[in-house]
Parts: sequence; C-alpha cells; structure tokens
Amino acid sequence: MTDAAGIAVTKAGATRWVASFEHPEEFWHPLEMAEDDAAERVAQAVADRGGEYSQDYAEAVYPELRAIWEGARAREASPVAVYVPPEPLQSRPLVPVTAFCAPVPTPPEVRTVEAMARLAAQPQPYRFRDPLVSVVELPAGPTCRVHELILEEPAEDGRRSMIEYVSYYVVPPGYDRGFVELTVTWPSPTLGETMAETADDIAQTLTISPQ
Repeated sequence: MTDAAGIAVTKAGATRWVASFEHPEEFWHPLEMAEDDAAERVAQAVADRGGEYSQDYAEAVYPELRAIWEGARAREASPVAVYVPPEPLQSRPLVPVTAFCAPVPTPPEVRTVEAMARLAAQPQPYRFRDPLVSVVELPAGPTCRVHELILEEPAEDGRRSMIEYVSYYVVPPGYDRGFVELTVTWPSPTLGETMAETADDIAQTLTISPQ
C-alpha cells in the first residue's frame, strides 16, 4: 500500500486538519491538488510505462485526469488518488477508480453519524437501488458508511452508465466542523464487488489529525 496525504480542511486562523490514506501500489497514482500540472504528471507516468500503446493511452486518459483534478479542487478535496489500469479500457471512464477525501461542513445539529445515516437513507431519483447505509467505527473515528449504485445522465447515444461508490462520513475526535468524507468510486459492474472490499481496506488506513 502507498500513502496519499493532503489537507482535508484549511481555514484562515483555524487549525489545519490533514487527512491521509493508503491505496494499492500497482497502477495507482496520487493526483496532487497543490500542483497545477498534476494531471500531466500522471499522464506522463502512464506514458512512461512503455509498450506500444502507452503514449496514446496517456493522451486519452489526460482529459479525464484533468476533469477529476478540477472537480476535486472545486470541492477542496485532498488527498486524491486514481487508478489507471495497465491496459486501455474499451469504454470510458479510462480512469475507472478514484479515491478522495473532502470536508463536508455541517450544522451542529446534524454532526452525528446517526443523523448522516438518516439523511443518506432518504430516497433519491438518481439511485439504481436503495443504498446500503451503516454506522461503523473506523480508526479515524465514528463513521457513516454509504454504499450506492447510481445512474448517470444519458450519454450522446442515449445510454446510461452505472457508477458505484462507497462513501465514509467520518467524525474525527476533536473535529468540530462537520464530517470528513472519504469516497471511492468506480464504474459498475465493470470492476465487480471486489472494489467495495478495496474501499473498506482503504478506509481502515484513513487518518485525520490536526497539524
């Protein structure tokens, strides 16, 4: 496992809380939020793998890497790690797995995992099925775990793909700003049920602490 670390919450005049987690080593890459060329760096790492199609593959995955980086920056997410498989996939997403941490500012009255569990269980039109919601204890603190399967908006050909993810809404001891979210997302059923196990393994390594 390789460590990915970053600032989960940064506010002027406030304590900085830093999140980190470990992810599998092979074909996973940290996407550094503080580096404007982070997407280029990961694409170059893909090209450097060598082989007949590596350069073309790197050029193909770059737009997705850039979009992931921009979306993560908008959410103040950090750290972020992505999985780029050894062989090009036949359909998008070419970057099938993303893991990230992000702050979830929350009013004081709903800063409990039980309250989050009630919110997560409410029906949503984008869901393919009811979510699996549970309250668990992670090393990082009390956690609401949400396993969802959702339908994306129709593509140009009218097809709707399914995205699966597991989110962990953690209340670290001493943290008074809401939740810190760890989410691992992947296309379903492309990668199968083993990804949920990988997500749980990553969550067990999550640390969130003041700096």
